[in-house]
Amino acid sequence: MKKILTAVLSLLVLLTVTTSCNDDITSINTNPKAYQSGSVPASPFFSNATRNLSDAIVYGFTFKIMAQQFAETTYFSTSAYNLVDVGAGFWTSLYRDVLLDYKEAKSIIKANPSLYPAVDQNKLAIIEIMEVYTYSILVNTFGNIPYSSAISTSLKSEALNPDNLVPAYDDAAAIYDDLFARLDKATSQLAPGSDSFGTADLVYKGNVASWVKFANTLKLRMAMTLADVNAAKSKTMAEAAVKAGVFTANTDNATITYLSTTPNTNPIWVNLIQSSREDYVASNTMIDMMKTSSDPRIPLYYTKDNAGAYSGGVYGRSNAFITYSKAGPNMTAQTTPGILLDFVETEFYLAEAAARGYTVGGTAESFYNAGITASVLYWGGTASAATTYLAGPTVAFATAIGATPLQKIARQKYLALFNRGLEAWTEYRRFDFPTFNVPAVPQGDFPVRYTYPNSEQNANITNYTAAATAIGGDKLTTKVFWDTK
Repeated sequence: MKKILTAVLSLLVLLTVTTSCNDDITSINTNPKAYQSGSVPASPFFSNATRNLSDAIVYGFTFKIMAQQFAETTYFSTSAYNLVDVGAGFWTSLYRDVLLDYKEAKSIIKANPSLYPAVDQNKLAIIEIMEVYTYSILVNTFGNIPYSSAISTSLKSEALNPDNLVPAYDDAAAIYDDLFARLDKATSQLAPGSDSFGTADLVYKGNVASWVKFANTLKLRMAMTLADVNAAKSKTMAEAAVKAGVFTANTDNATITYLSTTPNTNPIWVNLIQSSREDYVASNTMIDMMKTSSDPRIPLYYTKDNAGAYSGGVYGRSNAFITYSKAGPNMTAQTTPGILLDFVETEFYLAEAAARGYTVGGTAESFYNAGITASVLYWGGTASAATTYLAGPTVAFATAIGATPLQKIARQKYLALFNRGLEAWTEYRRFDFPTFNVPAVPQGDFPVRYTYPNSEQNANITNYTAAATAIGGDKLTTKVFWDTK
């Protein structure tokens, strides 16, 4: 009995000593092996966020299917417009894997300033620009969203506040206004004479002058996205962006260079080639459109079919994988770069701007021709092939397919945005041209936005309900604010 009492007393003494050394008992809930804020430099967070952003945009086969660049084989629910919780993965990737890492990179730089204030300022400005890029994509995809880092005090959400698990949603148009303000401010803070992230910058390797061009070109993209809903603002912002200096060659492209060894290969190679998946073939929508004009990019985009020619599977139904053309090696290679923003789309934005009467330093036809030529060259074609293509009656601007200059531009821009499903889908929603195929047995209407993730309905029901009501219903057919046609 004495031994038992001695053991109990010893245990009580040990507990007393232990608890007296830990005034805050909650500290025992901290995992000493887990990442603690500030314990890692900012650069890895910036690199990781940018890589995750590229992966989410580059692979995105649902976007490529909705843009009718590809048709499906065994499972064809997406091309039949039967999309359930379609936005969950994209939402999570951009909020959790991209924006949170950018936020952490910012926090580390601010909390641990270096001996070079100009370098720190460049880093913070570049992160801000990439946050603007990411939020603009979220708005274009979902409409009203939880938002943060607002300059405008009227915007209230705290999407990236870890203590706020139920963020409110902000109005998409108001977010766009704030993004323009943030972008202008960040661009003005860039100092091209100083360094930034160096090799941790997976896009421009620390070249700040290139980031200035990127910011201006992003501003042009956002400006043209508003063309139908706010023509005055679109014109003002587009003209300012062009005056400040946008992309002028394919060498300006904002791309991520993937490597030939895993895990740093292009995600399309991982998901199509390495995995040996046989889920997708070329779509007859795009193949037939390209054949109409003897497009020299057909063999640069797709492989030959089983008969030694080029053909696309019927969009919206099951197709035999062996029968039709597939994604070509220029798209599926391990090292195919991931494009965030490029010169080709820039020229088409400028063509559209000129067609709308904006002062952008050229004509709709000159920018149209430059965009087509840049696309052919980017994919490995020749200048002579581009010239011949442009001379064809269905392509030459004066006689090109399309009832209006904007339709002519939209058709060729659609063809040039191959493998960029997100932007091709966005531009189709803006122009409603060229004509897409209709599934034989559609299981829904053409999707013009992603629905909010089911997780928002479960964990953030009050704000989700308010957001859904504000946009006219959380449906695939509810248009985002700039889609007025």
